[in-house]
Amino acid sequence: MLKVTWQQEDDLALAVSTGIDSMSLLHMLNTTYKDTYHKLICLHVNHGLREASREEAEFIKRFCEKHHIEIYIKTLDLSETVSHNKSIQDISRQMRYEWFDEMMKQTGSDVLLTAHHMDDQKETIAYRLFTGRIGRAPLGIQQVQKRNDYMICRPLLNVSKSFIKQYQQEIDFKYYEDDSNKDSKYTRNYLRNQLLPVIEERQEFSTDHLLDLNQWMNDARELIITVADAFIAKEIKLSDHVEINRDAFNQLNDLVKVQVLDQLMAQYVKRRYSEKSYKEWMHVFNNFSKQSVIPISDDWQFIVAYDKLLLCEDIEFNVNSKFINRNEQYVFGNWLIETKDIASPLFVRTRMSGDRVQYYNRGNKHHKKVNRIMIDNKIDIHKRNNCPIILNGDDIIAIGDFWIDSNFKNVLTITYIGDDFNERLD
Repeated sequence: MLKVTWQQEDDLALAVSTGIDSMSLLHMLNTTYKDTYHKLICLHVNHGLREASREEAEFIKRFCEKHHIEIYIKTLDLSETVSHNKSIQDISRQMRYEWFDEMMKQTGSDVLLTAHHMDDQKETIAYRLFTGRIGRAPLGIQQVQKRNDYMICRPLLNVSKSFIKQYQQEIDFKYYEDDSNKDSKYTRNYLRNQLLPVIEERQEFSTDHLLDLNQWMNDARELIITVADAFIAKEIKLSDHVEINRDAFNQLNDLVKVQVLDQLMAQYVKRRYSEKSYKEWMHVFNNFSKQSVIPISDDWQFIVAYDKLLLCEDIEFNVNSKFINRNEQYVFGNWLIETKDIASPLFVRTRMSGDRVQYYNRGNKHHKKVNRIMIDNKIDIHKRNNCPIILNGDDIIAIGDFWIDSNFKNVLTITYIGDDFNERLD
């Protein structure tokens, strides 16, 4: 009956409301399934919105005391939510789980159990399907889900409501009905009480196909994740930034692209983005006529650079300007600068607006912007910002390892050494 997804040595915390679903689960755990866990406690939330709330809290307290089960009760203050006409269901759920997080840590419990059942699953699938909440997240409720430092398990998810009612009649235990569940002004109640029952009235229709759809979506999502994982392992390099093979990324199916971006955003940027944002980024990724910088947060940016996509922190390059003396080696960020028999000290810094080099061609003096030299050499934007600019007095004599004044080629060497060299120095 119950799907046991926890270990025998686990400490369980049951979210119990005194309704038929959670009371059925509590009875099962306290009888038939008592040897499947190490310890059981109950967590009850009194929303304080109904006259019966206090009575229900007292009932579950007495029940747990009678059966020697630890019980913790939390009374929520939803007065501000009601007065501001906010969504009571959304706010109360958020407050419940914040308290659950606190209690799971306080009690050292390993697994939080909820009494969601098969009919709840169908309702959730229908709700997400009809409101367009499909694609990136699971369509239905997950049987097992990690949250913070504990797991959430739903052992009744494959059990129908009719079976739960039958179980209650056989055991004949007390429970409380929440009259607000009958109010169809709430979308989920409308689905549960009106829409789904009408569908079941038609002989050729069955809400069981919602479960089939959910399984198909789960399988498809697993396949997408597998392809995305393989791409990340093969085509993405990690150093002080995330470097993506641009051409390979652009050839991916759009669903896989979204999954790759989701995983990178979760791991590095620590936030979630809309598919609309992703589509805007992908449009830029496909534009090979230019390089671009896409700020995606206060701290992170995407740099579109020729054959690469770079995800990096949007911070100023933290290298101090410095003078270099003759016969000296100096590590400047990711660059090694070596001098030999320089007549006077050289000054090293990163680029500045308006930087130009001066050179002679057939006796004529010419000027060229540093930025244009970088573009001509296909230097990506990330590397441009970190590249050492070396000056002799007021004159730029070298730009990274791709341009050097002919008068200094025999006395100045610049090598890009990357992050590995810096790590060896630390």
